[in-house]
This record gives sequence, structure tokens and C-alpha cells, in this order.
Amino acid sequence: MLFQSLKWAQSLCIAAFITLFVLAPVAAAQDHSALIGKWNMTSETEGDPVHWTLVLKDADGKLTAAMASEQGEMVAKNFSYADGVLKFSVPYEGEDYMIELKLTDAKLDGTWSGGGGSGKTYGTKTS
Repeated sequence: MLFQSLKWAQSLCIAAFITLFVLAPVAAAQDHSALIGKWNMTSETEGDPVHWTLVLKDADGKLTAAMASEQGEMVAKNFSYADGVLKFSVPYEGEDYMIELKLTDAKLDGTWSGGGGSGKTYGTKTS
């Protein structure tokens, strides 16, 4: 009887481990669902705002990003999403600028840096 109880407990632990191992990537893939969509963004330094659009999409469970501004549309370079933080670079006026954003209270807030400057970046999702 004790052997059967131990075998059952071992089977239960193995099943729990397999379930967590299989479902963990699914949960991580769904983690970015609140970010999917079009965002009206503003980057500013010393009161000089630059307006642009950020488009976040799910491509086979991975988050992707593209931007649009007066200079046209471009795909994000060096894009990553980890621990709730978006990081990517984008060319602007001949230089690459680094953007770092975090979703807070249904808004994206963060910073930009590049071209010898830095500043605040923020945005809201379009309806």
C-alpha cells in the first residue's frame, strides 16, 4: 500500500512538472497581449515633441514592432520584450535611437536616447 501511495505521488509530481513545462511558454506568449495594437507615441526633449506611431503585433507567439513617422515606416531593430520592458532601436534622421518602454496603467512610458541626446517617450493605445 505504501509503495502504491509513493508511486502515485511520484506520478503526480511528474505530471505537475510536465504541465508547468508545457504551459509556461504559452503563458509567456500571452503575457504581451495587452501590448498588441497601434500606439500614438510622443518622444520629447526640452519641449520639442516628435510624434510617431508604434505598431505591436503577435507573429507566431512573438511580439514584433514597427514604427511610422513623418519619415516613413520602419521595422524595429534589436527588438526585445522581457520582464515587461520593450527595448528596440529605430533609425531617425540618419542615426539609431534606442527606445525603452514599459506598460503602466494602460500607457507606455519610457525613454529614448541617441544622437547625443535623450528624453522621455510615452504613448496611448488607439481605439
